[in-house]
Amino acid sequence: MKTFLKPSLAKSVVTILLFVFSSWLWRMYVTSTISDTFPHGFPLQYYLGWGPCPPGRVCSEFNGWYLAFDLIFWYFVSAFIVTKFWKNKN
Repeated sequence: MKTFLKPSLAKSVVTILLFVFSSWLWRMYVTSTISDTFPHGFPLQYYLGWGPCPPGRVCSEFNGWYLAFDLIFWYFVSAFIVTKFWKNKN
């Protein structure tokens, strides 16, 4: 279990790629079906903006916990992918 979650460059890169790519795909899907919401994050939306926004109002919300849980989720997925499909050459 310790080697499964042990940080490595491969796991970090795969985590960031999965995080950005899944967020981008979710954003494209939502903006194509709902025209006035703009989410970031998948499976949890850590940032959501909507519009059109009247002057003087805040039309977005951010949740830091969702961002942290999103990154943790994608780290676990990338740890599984890296340990399953990458072979260590030691």
